Amino acid sequence: MYRHLLLLPFLLAGVAVFAALVNDELYNSGWRLNTDNDLLTGQRTDRDYTGSLALTLSGKRVQQHPVSIDSWRGGIDRLLGFSPRRKSADLCQFHSQQYGMTLFTPDDIDSTGPVYGDRPYASLFFMSNSEFTVLPEKDIAYVSRLTVGFLGLDMAESVQGALHAITGSRLPNGWDNQISAGGEPTAMLTYAVQNNVYSAKNTQFKTEYEANAGFISDVNAGFSWRWGRIHSPWWGFNPYQSKYVQQSMPVFASNAAGKKNELFLWAGARLNLRIYNAFLQGQFRHSEVTVSSGDLQRLVAEYWMGGTMEFSRKYHASIFLRGSSDEFKGPKSRGLAWVGLTFSRAY
Repeated sequence: MYRHLLLLPFLLAGVAVFAALVNDELYNSGWRLNTDNDLLTGQRTDRDYTGSLALTLSGKRVQQHPVSIDSWRGGIDRLLGFSPRRKSADLCQFHSQQYGMTLFTPDDIDSTGPVYGDRPYASLFFMSNSEFTVLPEKDIAYVSRLTVGFLGLDMAESVQGALHAITGSRLPNGWDNQISAGGEPTAMLTYAVQNNVYSAKNTQFKTEYEANAGFISDVNAGFSWRWGRIHSPWWGFNPYQSKYVQQSMPVFASNAAGKKNELFLWAGARLNLRIYNAFLQGQFRHSEVTVSSGDLQRLVAEYWMGGTMEFSRKYHASIFLRGSSDEFKGPKSRGLAWVGLTFSRAY
């Protein structure tokens, strides 16, 4: 017994060291590049959520960047009381920042005039900061995110025109009629909760709940699952965090040292109770084409499925299909589908 007591200080020291390692976020934990395009689904038409491009930076560094809104996000958290509820000795906090754009078009991209009764042209150029708080012992994690950007910038036409010129596809002609044409600032605040339901050697399953307020306002609930050769914790992979484009989330390395690289399939779904969508309804500035509140679909179902491969240690590549049910009512309403590609490097 006494010999066991003599070992106690060493055991406590080991626990302290482990806790310090778990809670010590890297200054630079990695980066992620992702792009979406509906043409990759094999469709002949270029419409709806037509594409995106986003770069995510991860680690403590994003809180210290000259251009960062993490202090704004943290201030809103404190104002709303979100941070104090998560105070815990065993928590781990991670941070990320994302720069990106999203583009939307109607079915008819040949017309130079307004296309009524269909999805409007819309674009968003944005920056977002996220804080991801994990409580491993309680199998729960929290997401806090602030996104700011501009709707309706003229560069949307230039960017899509350049992409279509490269791919040899038809050029869109109606960008003068996009939502908030000429530019308008916008923002969105996101809070989410993740619960680890089941984690085994080759399978992970978690449920997620989320609320958004801003250019998209909704509440949603769903699940995400992955299966295969997994060497990262249940919180280390987050395809659920998406509003069309995959949103800012920290980059995590797998612990595959001495083992085969990660290789897994994944899928998920959620149901959104949609309150407002600026990409359809417009914002404060006049928009030539909008979808009325009465024609907005309140319940929108989403799904996703894909595969991820780790290669050359700490590099990951993913390909996936995402889609949703129709977002507005009318004869031109339809479901959405697009393919995305993601490439990341963890440190």
